[in-house]
Amino acid sequence: MSDSEKKIPVVPPGLILTFVLVTILFPLWGFANDITNPMVAAFKNILLLSNFESSMVQAAFYGGYALMAIPAALFIKKFSYKKGVLIGLALYSLACLMFIPSGMAMSYPLFLLSYLIMTSGLSFLETTANPYILSMGDESTATRRLNLAQAFNPMGSIVGMFVASMFILASLDGTSETGRRQMEALAENGTPVHLQEVNQQIVTADSLAEVTGSDNWQESKKLFKKASELSASLNVGTFLLDNAHAAEAEAVQEALAAQPKGNKFKAAADAVAVVLQVRDKPQPTPAEARRNDLFVSDRGLELTLSLNEEQPLIAEAGAEQWKKADQYFNQAVAPAAELSGMFAPDTSLDPAKATALVGKIQQELNAAKTALGTIPTAGLKEYFAAAGADLSTIQKADLGIVSLPYALMGGFLILVVFLFAWKLPASTKGEHQDDHGDLDVGGTVKRLFKNATYIEGVIAQTFYVGAQIMCWTFIVQYGSLELGLSKATAQNCNILAMIIFVSSRFICTFLMHYISSGALLTILASGAIALTTGAIFIEGYPGLYCLIGVSACMSLMFPTIYGIALDGLGDDAKLGSAGLILAIGGGCIMTPLQGRIIDLPAIDLGFRELASVRASFVLPLICFIVIALYGWRTYSIHHKKENA
Repeated sequence: MSDSEKKIPVVPPGLILTFVLVTILFPLWGFANDITNPMVAAFKNILLLSNFESSMVQAAFYGGYALMAIPAALFIKKFSYKKGVLIGLALYSLACLMFIPSGMAMSYPLFLLSYLIMTSGLSFLETTANPYILSMGDESTATRRLNLAQAFNPMGSIVGMFVASMFILASLDGTSETGRRQMEALAENGTPVHLQEVNQQIVTADSLAEVTGSDNWQESKKLFKKASELSASLNVGTFLLDNAHAAEAEAVQEALAAQPKGNKFKAAADAVAVVLQVRDKPQPTPAEARRNDLFVSDRGLELTLSLNEEQPLIAEAGAEQWKKADQYFNQAVAPAAELSGMFAPDTSLDPAKATALVGKIQQELNAAKTALGTIPTAGLKEYFAAAGADLSTIQKADLGIVSLPYALMGGFLILVVFLFAWKLPASTKGEHQDDHGDLDVGGTVKRLFKNATYIEGVIAQTFYVGAQIMCWTFIVQYGSLELGLSKATAQNCNILAMIIFVSSRFICTFLMHYISSGALLTILASGAIALTTGAIFIEGYPGLYCLIGVSACMSLMFPTIYGIALDGLGDDAKLGSAGLILAIGGGCIMTPLQGRIIDLPAIDLGFRELASVRASFVLPLICFIVIALYGWRTYSIHHKKENA
């Protein structure tokens, strides 16, 4: 950068107010983006969806960008930036207010339609705001000006994540997804919880039998680990089915409910500190210690309470069959505990005995299933209907919690519409200066398609947005499935990632004074490749730290790609920006693909077994490779051609 370029103001004094007003839009769509990412996990739990089905939230959300980007660009090219902003805000507000009837109707398709309309509005805002900012001053400072405005985008993102974590995820009903699915099976299939649990334990026992039936399985690190995990699960499952501490469940639940709630903001900070291993995990309270001792976990207590409610009903419906089933439960406990103990450290494992114990457990569980299956359920219709009603009540309350922040944002946006209608200039110096009101769509498109830097920029932006959405959406699943974190705690890790993202963006914006945009993009993408690889292959907290760290590398990718691609396009940037906003639809395709991978069982690589949630991050890895290639080509090829 030359000395003369350094003296040019990033924002001319006469445009500071307009710049500030338009910059306000950046955190507004940042809020929408990042309150929505955790809703993939929320809707999955509330409406009992698969990962693929719940990721349709992102498909609808980012589909709006793909749907409206070009119409928005044509609109602002024909009319004005101001009108584009006002239409975008109006659609955004309408969509937020639609969450109220969507929640009342408990309609997932209606929520998806709300997201689609929301991002149709955001598409107007982004298609307008980005070239608007680029046009506010000298072309040599355009990328720096856009980076400055974009630096405020993550602030809205942090607020969105914070609201999602503190006021949505942490406030949802505590009934686990497993418990909700059992309620659904009761209502729809009339399958007692006892029988559902027995079926699950039989699946676990059969999987363990398959492992222990392999030749020399105990000498394979992968098979030994899998057998250890399955035996531990079987030990807990049979222990809870036997229900030896049933009489104490109500008292433990009451003791837990009576505990002081404490400050949830402090609790969130403490949880993240534990995840980062900067403080020890807090010792359980007496009530929590008793729960863990008698029922293993929250889910164990929840299951026990369900079994307690159901047991007298099925015992009355078939006393003799229940007595047999209860006996088989009891007879499965000792062999399951012995088998699990065989995998303890410094314990000698007898493969033949382990196989025999697995067979004994299978025998008892199958006998219990047969006994339960013969109990007549005709008299339990009221119990089944009550389970369905309870589930519906929980879902409706949870959807109300989800809808409230969106509805409040809708009301706030109405005020913003009036502010912009009043204060934003009707037109800006330079609007339509090249086309004299003529859209010249054909000529613009031809010029854009001949510009290799622009076309490759659209491709790179598509992959970047897909990577960003996947990393920020599925960090919740990564933390909960891999490390057993609560969804709220995993979302707090996402807030930490966003803080790193914001800090890195300001640092990288400063570095752009000294490093070319292409070189910086290559460096950042290379770092993201290394960290994503770590998230895939490194187990435990280090893998989570790698995933959090990716945000530092993503910090400046979007505005840098945007600035590089639109550099020197003049008025063509209005339609050109539509292609880059259209690229945001990349998240519409890639997120469901990652959700589909997460729904798969663990992936066997031969030398090791890779959990599907970790394996799914191969998609962001591919995205970062594409971005690194674009940065390298920009630095080593395109700029050299331009300067030749």
